[in-house]
Amino acid sequence: MSFELIRNYRSSGTNGSLRYGSEKICHTIELPWKENQPFISCIPEGKYLLEKRITHERGFHLILKSVPGRSWILIHPANDARTELEGCIAPVSELTGIGKGIRSSEAMDRLLEVFEEAQEKQNHIYITIKEKSAMNILERVKKPTPKLFRKLRTVGLILAAAGGALLGAPITLPAGLITVAGYLTVGASVLTAVSQVTVDNEVKIPPLPEVKNKGDASPR
Repeated sequence: MSFELIRNYRSSGTNGSLRYGSEKICHTIELPWKENQPFISCIPEGKYLLEKRITHERGFHLILKSVPGRSWILIHPANDARTELEGCIAPVSELTGIGKGIRSSEAMDRLLEVFEEAQEKQNHIYITIKEKSAMNILERVKKPTPKLFRKLRTVGLILAAAGGALLGAPITLPAGLITVAGYLTVGASVLTAVSQVTVDNEVKIPPLPEVKNKGDASPR
């Protein structure tokens, strides 16, 4: 089992969610992706060996080994990626904006606690970094987004038209109650399909039209 960092990229910064197995540990903040340029970009996605280390300046923290084109990429406390990070990753307890968060030291303590527990079970510990949209289909169904439901709705309408199916089912998910309802009427050459998705009573997707996507101041 390894740590997993799921990123959500934005032009001004990168927010993420750090997990170990099924356990969510904390949020993360990083610099935006700028082609892996030292000091101004977050690091590439991939799987990295994770090790614990200590310095007088930072105390205990973690380091990612063998990062392509970068060195001394750490996981250490910080609250603002743009002013405090040069490619490293900062754990935070709560996100306050893009690349910003609070109670970072608290989140770091929790991360180190989980890391030490993992060390008792395995010699080598890894962290896998990937984009949120790269999650597999099962993960995405468990954590749906309006964009995903647009695609699922389109598929559902096509199947309904092909097989004369009728589908309507409420699904309770962490994001809130999502209701998918549809009806199909066939008369002569008229086909009408209506579907609606509501997430947390905030995001409403309109119906589709007729069916025809420094102590470590080394290079970062």
